[in-house]
Amino acid sequence: MQNAYRRWTWLSAALVAVMIGAVAAVPPAQSRTAPAQAYPTGSFETHLDGFAGVKGSRVKLSRSGAGRNHSRAMVVRTAQRGPVGAISRHRFAGAHQAGTSYVVRMWVRTDTKRTVALRVREVAGGKRVQTRTVRVAAKAGTWTRIKTRITTKKRNSALKLRVRSPRVAANERILVDDLRIVEESESEGVVGKLTNGCGRTARGIPSCGTYVGAAHGSNTDPSALEQQLGDRLGVRRTYFNATGVAGAVRIAQADLAAGRLPWVSFKLPHSWTEMADGKGDAWAVDLAQRLGALGGPVWVAFHHEPEGDGDIQEWRRMQEHLAPLVRGASPNVAFTVVMTGWHQFYGEAQYSLAQIWPRGVKIDVAGFDIYQQYGVVKNGSTTTKWTDFEQYYRQIAAWARTMDVDWALGETGVTDTAAAAHPSEIVDAVDLMENYGGIAYSYFDSALNSIAPWTLNTAVKRNAFAQALAGAPSLK
Repeated sequence: MQNAYRRWTWLSAALVAVMIGAVAAVPPAQSRTAPAQAYPTGSFETHLDGFAGVKGSRVKLSRSGAGRNHSRAMVVRTAQRGPVGAISRHRFAGAHQAGTSYVVRMWVRTDTKRTVALRVREVAGGKRVQTRTVRVAAKAGTWTRIKTRITTKKRNSALKLRVRSPRVAANERILVDDLRIVEESESEGVVGKLTNGCGRTARGIPSCGTYVGAAHGSNTDPSALEQQLGDRLGVRRTYFNATGVAGAVRIAQADLAAGRLPWVSFKLPHSWTEMADGKGDAWAVDLAQRLGALGGPVWVAFHHEPEGDGDIQEWRRMQEHLAPLVRGASPNVAFTVVMTGWHQFYGEAQYSLAQIWPRGVKIDVAGFDIYQQYGVVKNGSTTTKWTDFEQYYRQIAAWARTMDVDWALGETGVTDTAAAAHPSEIVDAVDLMENYGGIAYSYFDSALNSIAPWTLNTAVKRNAFAQALAGAPSLK
């Protein structure tokens, strides 16, 4: 499996000239701290977010594996037949003005078919201001989403939550997981159009269609490639170390001017643990603000393909810490998390999505680096088994729906042998991806530290990629 992180030593040397030439390209941005929030994490891994049972109901944490991602959840039950409910004791919602809208969402699972209600109450000065209640008919043994919106009437009021089911059997369980409360502005709407007529959010998430693009050379200007292809890239992947922020900003600015969506990976200035503990906050906020000042959507990823590079739980904790920081600093910067894909579905359990996916924070795009292995030569042996992209897409799409996250291929490639045997391999992979709801396909058109000839160096591959690119959306 291609491992882009191990590509960094090679890549960093190749990028020195790019970074040196860009040191003074962008003036330092004014410092801004992300607003403090009192939202719940909602993963219920180690605490109950202030929830307690009401009227004889009991609340506790479930065993590991009972949650939506095979982790833990909040369990609400009662010893006697009748209503069951839990109410929050914490203040939910950050400092706000009157008229601030919040989206409240959680997932519930019941042992039998039951009606479950979520009540959101605005409270100010100890008095109720307003109440919003939404009900769902939860199917037995299936996770069901409950979602509602509330617009505050008072400044800096509190939101109190209650989960309730009117009639349950004695000791019947209601499981609650993945509680999220975000400002309405985080439920982003369409702010612009793409070249295919689809809308996009400020962070570049398309309402329909799939961006098609590539990483090219050693962060090489893709203009010559685009002339060969007869169209511009919809998305462009680039890679930088922690000191390359100025160069990254300069290249992202050029990409936006050319109608490409920049998708930028960074190494970190400190270890995963140190970043998770806040040591790199100033670096991350400065990065987000510089990219935010460009006026167009930019996607960022931190230490992609982490498998085998350290304590994966510290990597997850780092992503959880940085996601709200980066997103809060710039409304047009999307936070992406990029993994290999193979490890998540076929590798060790420690790398499964249930174990490594960030919890309780908003992630805009889940990226996977999946290559067509047919034709790869390793230890003198040639791989003759085709990678089944539809199987990957099916699993990714099903998981992404449960997580309310968009997904994409951050890297992919086809060997010369595979392209010769199946000339439409690239086109078919893109078409399938769009059918399964993937929003970006980025080809790795580079020979950097590659285990196989992925580059678009043959007429067959270039023609196929040009066909996939034709009609695909790009920025206007």
